[in-house]
Amino acid sequence: MDTAERAPDRGINLALEWQLEGGGVPARHCEALGLFFAGEYSEAAIRLENLADDMRIGRGMPLRGDERSTATASMLADTYRQAANAWLKGDELERAEAAIGQALALVPEKSALEDSIREDHAYIAAAEGDYQLALEELDFVYRRNRQRTDLLLFIASAARALENYAQAETSLNQYIEAFPSDPSAFLELGNLKDATGDRTAARSAWLKVLSISEVGPDADAARANLERIDVAKN
Repeated sequence: MDTAERAPDRGINLALEWQLEGGGVPARHCEALGLFFAGEYSEAAIRLENLADDMRIGRGMPLRGDERSTATASMLADTYRQAANAWLKGDELERAEAAIGQALALVPEKSALEDSIREDHAYIAAAEGDYQLALEELDFVYRRNRQRTDLLLFIASAARALENYAQAETSLNQYIEAFPSDPSAFLELGNLKDATGDRTAARSAWLKVLSISEVGPDADAARANLERIDVAKN
């Protein structure tokens, strides 16, 4: 699996060799992950969903005595979660939603895996434009994991999209306190100030992005926003 991430083509080849040697479900799982890291997202998602179907009934699973083992609910939920993320990366949002729904139906409640699946559900919902659902899922995870200050940036973004500017500002201020040098934080601050009509504060925040980092997607977005408000002003 490590090779599948670091060198996907080699990982896929090793997984195929393993399958010929009777590697079964574990070997097919490695192949699917290799396809994911190679950017073949839809194919990876299909393989992962098929894998979950087989794991459920024990097809290709390791033997325990004279019987094939079957996957636990957590194993199935995590496999559907991986499929959902592959569909999301492949811009197949309806199929991502269906797969994450399968994961949510199976995952044990109050588990760390449930938190991970709900977080992934939030990103899928946001990609579909359902910021209310995204915010609900992120709030759910954050309430149970107050140390996850990294979530506050996404909470702020979802709240801003819903025009819940008070929550957005509170969450964003907490995030900036925890990560004072993250350009993404100041890009979002500029977006928030722009949404509330404070163009001066927005400009200041976007310039802060460029003072932290002059290259990368945050810097590109900040420049585009600065150009936009300059054109609007003129």
